[in-house]
Parts: sequence; C-alpha cells; structure tokens
Amino acid sequence: MFIINFNFVKPIEEVNRFTEDHRNYISEQYNTGKFIIGGPKSPRTGGIVIANCDSKEEVYEILDKDPLIQKEVAEYSIIEFTPVMSTTDLNHYHQ
Repeated sequence: MFIINFNFVKPIEEVNRFTEDHRNYISEQYNTGKFIIGGPKSPRTGGIVIANCDSKEEVYEILDKDPLIQKEVAEYSIIEFTPVMSTTDLNHYHQ
C-alpha cells in the first residue's frame, strides 16, 4: 500500500481552477479500488490519499495523469508501507 502526499506549489486560487478535474480523475481510481480513502489537508495545502496499487510504478503512472500534476500546481511524494493491522472493516487489505 501507499500513502500519497500531495503538496500545492501554486497559490490556492490557481489550484482551484483544476480541483474539479482532479476530483473527477481520482474518482476513477476510487471506482477501480486503486485508491481507498483520501482528502484535503487542514489547512488546505495539499491532500492525502491511501492507495492499494500493485507497485510504486503503478502509482506514478496514475499520478502523472492527474490534472493537478499535469498543470504543475501540485507535487507529490509516495510512502510505501505494509499494512499489518486495521479496523475489522479493512482486514482484507493485510495478511
């Protein structure tokens, strides 16, 4: 699994121009099960997504098509981790 940390690199007014396109694009990733949960940071300086992808390369491929990344208003970092504990609702994501 992966934690995706988005950081805005342009003023929020510029980010807002692409937010709807971004949300439409990542909705597709939630529909496929690649993204599990996410949302904006507080304060709104970026966002966090938990992803269930097969590889870091797959995460890069998805994110490089994200409108916020393509329009260069956000950057991201990725942390890979192995889940070993969760609430019972999420047990199927770990061994």
